Amino acid sequence: MSEKNQFSKHLLKSILIAFCLTAVYVLIAPALIKGMYAELFHFFVAIGLFIASVVFYFIFIFFKSRQKLKVLFGVLALFGAVIGLANSDIDIMLLNAINSHKIPEKYLEYQDLDQGVLPFKNKEMKLVIDGTTDLEHYLTNKNHLIVVQDIYERVGGESIKYKEYSKFDSLGNLVAAYKTAISDEILFEGYLIHRDKNYYRTWPLDGDTTKIKFELYNVDFSFNESKQADFLAKIEQSSTMFFSKECWITESPSRLFLKTIFMENNKWMAFYSDRAIQRTIQSRGKVYNDLFRYYSREDYKLVPYYNKNIHYQYFQKISLKRSDSGLENWEGFLYSQVIVDKDTLKIKEVKTLGRDWEAKHSKNWGKVPEGYAANIDGTYSPYFFYSNPKIQYQLFSNHLGNLYMIINK
Repeated sequence: MSEKNQFSKHLLKSILIAFCLTAVYVLIAPALIKGMYAELFHFFVAIGLFIASVVFYFIFIFFKSRQKLKVLFGVLALFGAVIGLANSDIDIMLLNAINSHKIPEKYLEYQDLDQGVLPFKNKEMKLVIDGTTDLEHYLTNKNHLIVVQDIYERVGGESIKYKEYSKFDSLGNLVAAYKTAISDEILFEGYLIHRDKNYYRTWPLDGDTTKIKFELYNVDFSFNESKQADFLAKIEQSSTMFFSKECWITESPSRLFLKTIFMENNKWMAFYSDRAIQRTIQSRGKVYNDLFRYYSREDYKLVPYYNKNIHYQYFQKISLKRSDSGLENWEGFLYSQVIVDKDTLKIKEVKTLGRDWEAKHSKNWGKVPEGYAANIDGTYSPYFFYSNPKIQYQLFSNHLGNLYMIINK
């Protein structure tokens, strides 16, 4: 048989085998992977399988003609083993096997945060709020701390969201609490404001839960463009606090408008302006109620304040884990110091830290005389701290849903 005929014979045979393998894949593929773009994925895999089958067939007959099939299958076995090892967690197992859990003796005296109450020489740290969602916290002009917590309770067959407000005096004593199912109210400069229903309450400031209606201006949109612009300019010039919110009127005819809520003479008011004036108004007042973080206009997110009161000392690596997405995290104990006045509060806690993050920061822990704060570059920080000379306690958090107080004994 001529070489040309022999090649044609092998080509047809390879195409037939490739077609059969591809057909089998097409039949079982829908059961393997489902979801968005699954069909496109299977299409490209089927094409790749068809081409690879044809190529492998000719590689196979080449090695067979030279009686080197053992070499071919040996290379394939080695390649498969390398791929298998690369996709296994054997490296994680080896690192865990050689990792030492022993810690320096000086860290044995550190207290576990899970205790809830941690006594120290002159201070005591206690958990006052243990929540699951990020808390809000605001210090009023009377030095009362207002803490806002979202909680969910089962009522019948549904989950109802409540807001629970706690008020602490300047000594750290809980002096009042208030719970409401009206979760659309926002805390703005010590007032509870409902932007849509046009009322506010003064409970954070004086304990009164009465709804006080806004004074409304231009509700019927009778002001012309010039008068609207002048009104907004007056708000910016004379109002002590204000913010804006885009709103919709859904009744026919529907309308998109800007509602500016502002305070004058200790009363809250609202001004309606249509979008014809094409103007935005910057807020005056504390928009984010967070004593641990500030809003970064560069990063477009809340960033922890940098402080030197928290000293990260040591991380005891217990176990390295790799997630399905490939991220590697160390599970272990984080040993830290919280410096308050002349006291050093020594604490420890079970923590999971990203391997890259831990490697980047751990080289500095316990080695910087004034204390190493991991959020110096605006990145993730395990702990948060707040102090203010107007109150006789400090705040600490290991999770933005938790709040600890550090008080004098």
